[in-house]
Amino acid sequence: MTESQHAHSGLPEFHLHGPDNDLSRAGVVRKARYVAILIVLVLLAGLANAVYGRWSRADTLTARAQAASILHVLVVHPTPASKLGPQFTKLRLPGTLLGISEAQIYARSNGYVKQWLKDIGEPVKKGEALALLDLPEVAKQVDEAEANFQLAKKAFDRWTRLRAEDAVSQQELDEKTAAYRQTEATMKRLREQLGFGQVVAPFDGIVTRRNVNVGDLVNAGNTGTAQAMFSMARVDKLHVYAFVPQDRAGDIRVGESVELFRASAPDKPIIGKIARTAGAIDNTTRTLQVDIEVDNANRALMPGTYVDIVFKIDPAHLLVLPTNTLLFGPQGPQVATVKDGTVTRKPVKLGIDYGPMVQIRSGVEEADQIISSPPDSIANGQKVVVETPAPKAKKGP
Repeated sequence: MTESQHAHSGLPEFHLHGPDNDLSRAGVVRKARYVAILIVLVLLAGLANAVYGRWSRADTLTARAQAASILHVLVVHPTPASKLGPQFTKLRLPGTLLGISEAQIYARSNGYVKQWLKDIGEPVKKGEALALLDLPEVAKQVDEAEANFQLAKKAFDRWTRLRAEDAVSQQELDEKTAAYRQTEATMKRLREQLGFGQVVAPFDGIVTRRNVNVGDLVNAGNTGTAQAMFSMARVDKLHVYAFVPQDRAGDIRVGESVELFRASAPDKPIIGKIARTAGAIDNTTRTLQVDIEVDNANRALMPGTYVDIVFKIDPAHLLVLPTNTLLFGPQGPQVATVKDGTVTRKPVKLGIDYGPMVQIRSGVEEADQIISSPPDSIANGQKVVVETPAPKAKKGP
């Protein structure tokens, strides 16, 4: 602390009263005022410069704002499906190979299995015995019917002689004749049932399943508790059913060739032929049933094999677009097209969905420019700028 400050109790001189001290304080205030005015002038000059610069560049800013408001888009062209590869010209459906003829063999009469003659995998001819059954109840009925027939025959012979002597009336002879014929018919019917004890094959083929053993009780028919004794299939020719979607049913032609692929040999197609179609769309599944026949003279294929059925489909004039070009709204599916920088929304009818691509049945042409990934707010008449994507860099060797 200087002597002066010590003399003034530590206060600076401009805080002291008196003429000299008052002049000192007025100088400080005057300097501060000048500095403040200078700062305000600098700020006003900067503000004026900014306002002038913005005013002078207003046209430029307006042009830039208008340019920024215009949507920049990428466009694609509809592509004919025939140019995009086999996935767009072929229809692949699942199926299972079946014998051209297949049957479940049931017993025609109740009885016990006396002997089975054919096992699984064995070939059989039409009419060849598969098993022998013991039919004790039918055998007893046959014995009873034969006895009744013999009695009725004797009565018929006796009354025929009596009628020749006019000892009985014609009515009585007619009654004996009817009884004779009835017992004869009953005997024949039961004898035929006794012949059902031999179970035979209905066609040439192989036994694919045997469900009985010696001593098993089998019931007649294929209802109730009856069980199929054998399963048979004719395998020199196979067939497979395919269920074609309604929108592809018009492409199916009887007599055309199709390819079948097995999982065990995906690179070796099997050639089949469309033999027939149902001729009507199923109301439940909205599909057309198609029957495809496959020659199997060498027995290389087995019934029950799962296969992929590949139909050759002519896409004709149908076009394909990426699915990200579609707009969905109350008016249905639409696409946004560009012509002379102006947007037009067009309704389209969709066909088959291939995942990343979709078939367009109508609404656009191959020369149209379609906006890729358009915003939902895009409107008719909106101005857009079509951008050209940068070329992809070539990969090095």
